[in-house]
Amino acid sequence: MAGGRPRDPHAEEAILRATLDLVAEVGLSGLTVDAVAARAGVGKATIYRRWSSKEALLFEAVATVAEEPPSPDTGSLRDDLLALSVPLGEKLADPHQGRVMVEMAAAAAQDDALREVQRAFVERRRASGRAILRRAVDRGEVPADVDADLVLDLVVGPAIYRSFLSHRPVDADLMVRTVDAVLAGLAVAAPS
Repeated sequence: MAGGRPRDPHAEEAILRATLDLVAEVGLSGLTVDAVAARAGVGKATIYRRWSSKEALLFEAVATVAEEPPSPDTGSLRDDLLALSVPLGEKLADPHQGRVMVEMAAAAAQDDALREVQRAFVERRRASGRAILRRAVDRGEVPADVDADLVLDLVVGPAIYRSFLSHRPVDADLMVRTVDAVLAGLAVAAPS
């Protein structure tokens, strides 16, 4: 029988929640393991036994609360893209979640291991978008040679740009206008 106390799942949940709350309040640069431990009501050693760094802790915290991406199949490319993109816009518009996403991107830009974690996180979400476009090809809504990755970049790019760089509002209306502009660019008639 192994020594030591078994892991407390409630402590882990408290640590992950405290991490997200603190990053939203003070940013990743202001986040400390001491502050997470105090907010979660655990010792620092409890945190360091599970995570090697505050960045690794942040990525796991985000991964545990992030819902699996939707894989909508409404029968319409436009509606599917909206079902995929509007929730992202809502997350970016939320001051808490939006700040956490910006902090994650900044951390990944500085750390190869975190960049790989972020890449895998994003890739799981892009797979849903690629499936949407494959179904649209099958329905004849877009040409078979459509560049699915470019379409996805065009759909989410304006929201990311506004959140991360220009600090302009992101809302459902932006996502609708973006999807309609992308579809117009693909020569797909978007219903009025």
